[in-house]
Amino acid sequence: MSTPVETVTGVPVGPPSWTPSPVRADRGVGAPTEGQRPLLRPRAPIERTLEVLRGPFRPLILWALFWGARPFSELMRHVPEVTKKALRRELADMERLGLVRREVREGSNRRAEYSLSPLGETLRPVVGAMYEWGLLCLQPRRSQERIRARSGA
Repeated sequence: MSTPVETVTGVPVGPPSWTPSPVRADRGVGAPTEGQRPLLRPRAPIERTLEVLRGPFRPLILWALFWGARPFSELMRHVPEVTKKALRRELADMERLGLVRREVREGSNRRAEYSLSPLGETLRPVVGAMYEWGLLCLQPRRSQERIRARSGA
């Protein structure tokens, strides 16, 4: 297992299991190689992820769409306590960010159906990790035992 990359201040960047990627000469983006300073602020990627997943509803909307395309009314049922206005706004923002696609079905009953874009699909492991962490925290005694067992304490 590799050690985390350290910044100029000596603070580790990334979780212990994180493996740094080499710097790409063509774009200059990536983790630094030995002897180089980081090209990006360590927090920038995390801040961008939090910006995309901001609010209480986006992760829940993504979770519902991981199981397939859904019409607006079905998303209303899957996301508790969201108003129509808030769901419309979130879906519009997510469409603008390129996370979801909106497809309007023609016919006498025009319905919009939402699905994940390829970029939205890349959030599957992120939201899945949030789900797993939530499961761990919902069972306090067992989670403490699991954490101790994993750390070897």
